[in-house]
Amino acid sequence: MKYCKVCKRLCFGDTLPADGCKHKLRKLEDINEPVRLCIAGGTERAMMTGMLKDAGIPYVEEPVYPQGVANEIVTGYDVKLSNISIVVPFSALPKASELLSTIETLTNDIEPHMEEIKAEIDRLLAEKEEAKNMNPALRTTIKVITAILFLGLVALAVFGTDALTGWFKSLF
Repeated sequence: MKYCKVCKRLCFGDTLPADGCKHKLRKLEDINEPVRLCIAGGTERAMMTGMLKDAGIPYVEEPVYPQGVANEIVTGYDVKLSNISIVVPFSALPKASELLSTIETLTNDIEPHMEEIKAEIDRLLAEKEEAKNMNPALRTTIKVITAILFLGLVALAVFGTDALTGWFKSLF
């Protein structure tokens, strides 16, 4: 399962987002990464947001502009009446998808992939738990080594720039 950070869509297998998004897909790294649940407008949007609010699922509504539209001011395109992308945290996706399936007029593209989504949630939770249970001495060692490597990189940049500047001056 891959994810587009720009359009917030999940892509399963080798499929690409259907809306023509050409951004680079990446793996999910955080359990709270915002993902698109659905696109809804009008009554469906009001029903879906009400159900999410009643279930205690956090969500964000983002405007979806049609292909090629510059912005609302230039075109007069009214975002408030158009379709809105409803975005929820990845960890809340199974519960939100269950609510989505109760609204017959909205398509639920996520439902067929629910086992894969739940497995990914379990994997991310396990990684988070493992990081939390890391030995404090090991954590401190990693921080010290990282700081030393960063300082070495900065020193390399400074001395490298100085050497490059000296060489460039010698040419004239």
